[in-house]
Amino acid sequence: MTETNYDVALIGSGHATWHTAVTLKQAGKSVVLIERDMVAGTCINYGCDAKSLLDGPSELLTQLKNYHDQGVTTATIVDWKSFMAYKHRVIDSLPNQMTALFNQMGIDIIHGSAVLMGNHCIQVNGEIIRATNIVIGTGQHSKRLQISGREFMHDSREFLELPELPDHVTLIGAGIISLEFAALIMQLGAQATIIDRGSREVKGFSFDQATKLIAKMEAAGATFYFNETVLAVDVTTDGYTIATANGVKIATNYVLDATGHEPNVMHLGLENAGIHSNANGIEVDEHLRANGDNIYASGDVIDKQLPKLTPTTTFEANYIARQILGDTAPIAYPVIPSVLFSLPRLAQVGVTVDEATANAEKDFV
Repeated sequence: MTETNYDVALIGSGHATWHTAVTLKQAGKSVVLIERDMVAGTCINYGCDAKSLLDGPSELLTQLKNYHDQGVTTATIVDWKSFMAYKHRVIDSLPNQMTALFNQMGIDIIHGSAVLMGNHCIQVNGEIIRATNIVIGTGQHSKRLQISGREFMHDSREFLELPELPDHVTLIGAGIISLEFAALIMQLGAQATIIDRGSREVKGFSFDQATKLIAKMEAAGATFYFNETVLAVDVTTDGYTIATANGVKIATNYVLDATGHEPNVMHLGLENAGIHSNANGIEVDEHLRANGDNIYASGDVIDKQLPKLTPTTTFEANYIARQILGDTAPIAYPVIPSVLFSLPRLAQVGVTVDEATANAEKDFV
């Protein structure tokens, strides 16, 4: 069994770690990224970069906005195949591009599943990696409802790989992912139905503004079912039927489970390094240390109340780099903006309108 030593080993290669790796390498540290999936992580390959094609300086966006403003159905101008072709043209080469950049900088990359064997030891592919500091940035994955017919449901990653857009997509959960995807689906000529067990509320945004957004989406053709718990998904001759606890039956062609995410903490060997985690992620101190010593956690894998957004993750990655280089200050987050890429858009920064109203006498400065 071979053994290699580094100043810093980072588990995962997304925004939670590669910003740290770049800064530390530029400071003269020996650095390795360990990745079991796609280099550069979920955001770049499957998440925010793929969604941002709807809001970037692209020929598709220009067409979508122009024709949307004119009241023309964009599905007659830009179809799903065109959108997917553009997505693949932009996204598919990014892992290789990032790999080339890391190699050029002298940052090593190991492909495989990392298992912590102690405070300074990682096993991967039968090899031993020893590091003075370790950073865990493994992110999270989509939940799957434990109901009858769950094998017929899909997650956002699978949806963004569809070669054809189904005529009718039903999304379970009325959170950010569902509203963004529903807006896209309708712009490209398909039907969108959203089911949620809660009320008309989008976490992190003003209730009034979220209600207005939902009303606009309904006027554009979306169907919403609130206070409905999905019990089962059954396959039919031409699609699927979704059954709720209140007896609602919905016929659809595709079911997307967007009910939330879970941290990627299984099989990491956290217990071997004295690291604790719960359903929300890895527990850290005010310095983002997971074991109170030399192992840090960064990004969506952390148990935190703050929004699990790319800007937050990037801030944490840069903060950890400074900590490893000698800074001793506890983390102090800046004001974090949130954007919902629906049509129309919603944006939020600082406290929400609802929080300000409920705490009118409080000084938020």
